[in-house]
Amino acid sequence: MLDLDMFVREGEVAREMPLPLGQRLWYLVPVTVIWIVGALLRYRCRRAGVQLAVWSLIRRRRWPRRVLAQAAWAMLCALLIAQMPWEERVLTQIEFWAGLAPTFATIWFDRKKTR
Repeated sequence: MLDLDMFVREGEVAREMPLPLGQRLWYLVPVTVIWIVGALLRYRCRRAGVQLAVWSLIRRRRWPRRVLAQAAWAMLCALLIAQMPWEERVLTQIEFWAGLAPTFATIWFDRKKTR
């Protein structure tokens, strides 16, 4: 199992990424193709009315656009964390927390205010 040590503990030596950059980039090609084909197949299996409703929701409503943007942001941050060299752990940690920020903001602003 791959052990990621993004947060180095005191007294331990920080390890580098286990694979070279070229191999990590090449890994993204089949994963991207599989993800896109799977998403398109799942979307195309839906009825025409459901497909139109999805696009209508995204086009007209604010929360579906926020959820879509949040998912895209989290995916981008995850890809950047996986591709950046880990010699500088501070940048990787910033990307990690930046990926979680929209989720925490959504939880904070979406909860019912009782005051």
